[in-house]
Amino acid sequence: MKLKNNIVVIDLEATSNQINEVKPLKQVHNFIIEIGAVLVSPQLEIVSTFEHLVRPEEEITPFIEKLTGISNAMVKDMPLWPVVSEKFIKWITSYGSFSKARLAAWYNYFDMPLLKSVYEHYNTPCPFYGYMIDIKSLAFMWASLKGLSSKELTVDEAARKMGITPDGKYHRALTDAKTEAEIFIYIMKDLRDGHYIPNNDGKPYKYLQIKLE
Repeated sequence: MKLKNNIVVIDLEATSNQINEVKPLKQVHNFIIEIGAVLVSPQLEIVSTFEHLVRPEEEITPFIEKLTGISNAMVKDMPLWPVVSEKFIKWITSYGSFSKARLAAWYNYFDMPLLKSVYEHYNTPCPFYGYMIDIKSLAFMWASLKGLSSKELTVDEAARKMGITPDGKYHRALTDAKTEAEIFIYIMKDLRDGHYIPNNDGKPYKYLQIKLE
């Protein structure tokens, strides 16, 4: 496996219509309240990190405050997303080509739609395009190749399987992004030279190799 471009692993914390432990029929996330990001070089090294609280245009519910530790008081003087977005883009650009950098996230079906909807809310074109690498899918693949259970594979479960210890509290954006970046690096290094998939008799019959360019 090899990389040609920087990978930017992001994690977003957001508002929700969930007030307590009872989940609503449809959970809605309208605004980003925190972004954490880790820039990984093509050499699979963590180069830099970025984190910022964001002021949402709705109240943070007790459920989200309990989950993340982020309160309304913490974000009331923070900038809105357009300002934080400019800082985020400037940070990525300071380490190379913005257009060539690839975003990655754990379960990107949450992060990318949220990003797009927030940019749309502020009538700003979303600057991120192309595919977003789904680290969760890579972790499922890795667990399957290693003969490990991938049932309900979460960030903390994948980290435990790989011997990765989180640097902080889960559900804070930078802690999650760092852990997800380390999971990504672990998988890339472990499968760098490909992986033989064993047949029923234990002999290899397929070879898997992935390139991210």
